[in-house]
Amino acid sequence: MRILAIGLLLLASCDRNTSHDAPEVEARPVALTFDGGDYQRDAEKVAHGRRLAAMLDCTGCHGSNLQGTDLAAKPADGAMYAPNVTLLMRQYSDAELDKLIRGGVPKDRREFWFMPVESYQFLSDADVGAIIAYLRTVKPAGKALPPFRKNRALEKEIAAGTIGNAQAQMAKFRKEQPADLGPQHAWGRYLAQNSCTACHNNALQGWPDFTPSLDVAGAYSTEELTHLLTTGEGKVKKDLGMMTGVVKNGFSKLTPRERAAIVTYLKARAEQAPPES
Repeated sequence: MRILAIGLLLLASCDRNTSHDAPEVEARPVALTFDGGDYQRDAEKVAHGRRLAAMLDCTGCHGSNLQGTDLAAKPADGAMYAPNVTLLMRQYSDAELDKLIRGGVPKDRREFWFMPVESYQFLSDADVGAIIAYLRTVKPAGKALPPFRKNRALEKEIAAGTIGNAQAQMAKFRKEQPADLGPQHAWGRYLAQNSCTACHNNALQGWPDFTPSLDVAGAYSTEELTHLLTTGEGKVKKDLGMMTGVVKNGFSKLTPRERAAIVTYLKARAEQAPPES
């Protein structure tokens, strides 16, 4: 496995005999992917998609078997179901699935909520194609769950302006993105944007009373932050609640290179953050 090189490469170069009047070939950025995005065989593509589905926490909402779950944190808030993906797959073409995952538009074009498409919209063609290829291998099983309906907790967040529907969330995440720290951090930024923004907000500034700004990375050494993203154990206390679960279920599946790139980017970003007044 390898990641496509970070930076700019020339797609072609001028032959020595080419006329000086010929237009120059523009340099274009090479697409970034998670490790394994350069798959050549179907089996490699499916394996890459399987890892990403876990790492991006598809299983966190849809269940380890992708047969759906009740997302309600408290029973008193009312049920809020993530659907049985294994049964829905046959209703969608690959293009329709892509439009759902990266565009936030279901096949029936209903208003779409809660799935973190605002982060997934930045996935590369190779990465989202692998996820779809993996989902195609999952056999239909289980039963259909009730349709998604906003419960009390979500309605409260909507009323407070904390969260919007898929299109509103995607627009916000496009407007302000994690800091671009140059080509040397482009891959780490890509990985963090797809892995961290779902919980830590569009520019990694965190959510009030929910998750911290990732400026907190500046308080960690490289070794401490690597340990956190490997085990879920914090610098001061081992159990970080939801973050510990996210690491154990998802980030533990990062490759060492991916983890190192994220740590390096987050540390560099924290160093450039303005001091608190």
